[in-house]
Amino acid sequence: MQRKSLMLLVVLAVLLGGLYAWLQREPERAPAKESHYFPGLQVQQVSAVKIQRPGQPDIRVARQDGRWVMPAKADYTAAGRLIGDLLQDLAQARKVEAKTREPGNFAQLELAEQGPGAAVRLTLERAGGAPLELLVGKASQQGGRLVRQPGDNQVWLIDKDLRLPPDELDWLDRRVTSIPFEKIAEVAVTYPQGETLTVFRDKPEEPNLRVRELPKDAKLAYEAVANGMGTPFGQLTFADAAPLDQVQFNGAPELTFSLKSFDGASLRGQVHEQGGHPWLIIDSAKGFADGQVQARAGWAYRIEDFQYKALARHLAEITAKKP
Repeated sequence: MQRKSLMLLVVLAVLLGGLYAWLQREPERAPAKESHYFPGLQVQQVSAVKIQRPGQPDIRVARQDGRWVMPAKADYTAAGRLIGDLLQDLAQARKVEAKTREPGNFAQLELAEQGPGAAVRLTLERAGGAPLELLVGKASQQGGRLVRQPGDNQVWLIDKDLRLPPDELDWLDRRVTSIPFEKIAEVAVTYPQGETLTVFRDKPEEPNLRVRELPKDAKLAYEAVANGMGTPFGQLTFADAAPLDQVQFNGAPELTFSLKSFDGASLRGQVHEQGGHPWLIIDSAKGFADGQVQARAGWAYRIEDFQYKALARHLAEITAKKP
């Protein structure tokens, strides 16, 4: 009898424990009807993107003939990947948490419409639809970004950071050339005084460029020293760009250059000095594969000093000193 009573007590305790656990369980949350911040946003319908920062010029990029350009920069090609990633993030952005509705907190969150603590204003112009506007505030320490819409006091934390570089140049495709080093057969530079330096190789398999003007009794400072004249063309980017009719170069160029590839392509250009900076001009580009030369005809590109110095070498600089 005592054994049966003990068993009943054990069963009862188990049942009571289960009942208690069931009562204490986390209530199931009904799924949100719509958690996207911009439900229904169609990326392909966006015709232009405008970024407005307090105290800075507006940045606007527009879709033109299937590509992104910057109208204020003479329709120069814009950074398509940056813009595409931003639009995808906006289309996929989800509401993580509703934050404050108190206007007195907006400046601290960098979500004020104007004045101290003003937000970055992002406008999406759409074909056949009204523009979408978003005020973009501080990034959250947990990830994501604080945002709200003009005229709506509700601040939301969304799950996307929304990369919005402040510099206009970051919204441009800053590539000048993207010619792989293994494709380069020859690079030659000529200076106004007549000096020419040519680096070359006969086969793509050769790891290092040689110097055509090297005297027979001279040696290079080290085996790969001439490679530096070819490598800049692999990832040559500009620090500024302007149409040639907006730039006035005085006098002869600092140097002219040419490049030949093993595919039979050729490149010719020149470098001028303006305002203490080197400006590169591509005079002609023939036979290159798509994506290897991004520079546009009729434009000048300011390059960094280290890029110019890599190209502007002299024979005395790359030969070994005699004992």
